[in-house]
Amino acid sequence: MTSKLLPLQTLWRIVSEVDLDAIRQEAERTFRVLVAGEDPELARRLAGLLSSPDGSFVHPWLLLASLPVTIDELAELGSLDLAILVTAQPDPSPELRTTQEALARAQVPTVLVLVGAAEGPSLLVHWAGVHRVIVPELSPEAVQEQVAPAILETVPALTLALARQLPPLRPAAFQRLIHETAQSNATYAFSTGIAEIIPALNIPLNVSDLVVLTKNQLLMSYKIALAAGKRGTPRELMGEIVSVIGGGLFFRQLARQLVGLVPVWGIVPKVAVAYAGTWVIGQIVVRWATEGRLLSAEDVRGLYGEALARGRQVAQELVARQRERIQSRSGKAEVERRGRFWQRLRRWIPGD
Repeated sequence: MTSKLLPLQTLWRIVSEVDLDAIRQEAERTFRVLVAGEDPELARRLAGLLSSPDGSFVHPWLLLASLPVTIDELAELGSLDLAILVTAQPDPSPELRTTQEALARAQVPTVLVLVGAAEGPSLLVHWAGVHRVIVPELSPEAVQEQVAPAILETVPALTLALARQLPPLRPAAFQRLIHETAQSNATYAFSTGIAEIIPALNIPLNVSDLVVLTKNQLLMSYKIALAAGKRGTPRELMGEIVSVIGGGLFFRQLARQLVGLVPVWGIVPKVAVAYAGTWVIGQIVVRWATEGRLLSAEDVRGLYGEALARGRQVAQELVARQRERIQSRSGKAEVERRGRFWQRLRRWIPGD
């Protein structure tokens, strides 16, 4: 099989419709993050582990401070994009309370990192609106796996900028970008129904749907490259990306995996394919952007098995939510009519 899912000129046309400069500016914007705690050494260690995997230096855009930080001191610091407070005490100290109240008044998004202690009742009562994360110790693994996702969830608009400047945040940023795009493509596939089949490939995706899904995948890939610290003009970077995900070799491998792994047609498999294709492309781009190499055919095969299982679960959740939406908004007669529709539809949905 030598054909690609989409011709190269189609990929370039899709790319030309996107404002890549705006995305690049989003990734290259500056930010100011306050890192503060009762223990200056604990705050310094957290800032170091956010800046580099070994914590050997603190990024200049991370501002260290000792508690308390008052509202007047915040005014002197100037505009802040985020505050990260760190403590080893299960209950907030007076200094920590004063700082949190000042941050709340200044409307600064805040993450509280609690190290080595269980979350006490006082913390639950007094820290509404603050994203809390508990870690057993301040280790590189805890920062990457627990603290980083909490930071990105608190200030999602800074995902690209933070990841580009702070390497320990990159794995969480990559997975956030991939999950959001895969979920979006799965939802799109569900909403359109994707009813036609490409005869040449025997997979349930038609060309018009592929254009929309591919556009989302290209945007995701470009954001991953920027978050990974890749440099170059938008055209240069996108050219590299298209060569990675648009090459005939990859798509031939992808098509073979789809043909072998999608056992039946229907809404669930179609949504699963849209999710899985996006998820695997994201993993391929991450490997290229961080290690400079492509996944092997065996790697792709393994990832597709995992991705299709995830995609099938997403599809079933979408079906369930749609059923609930119909039942909640319809009258009795409409519910009965829709019920007959779902009975017919169930033939297309694989059983558990």
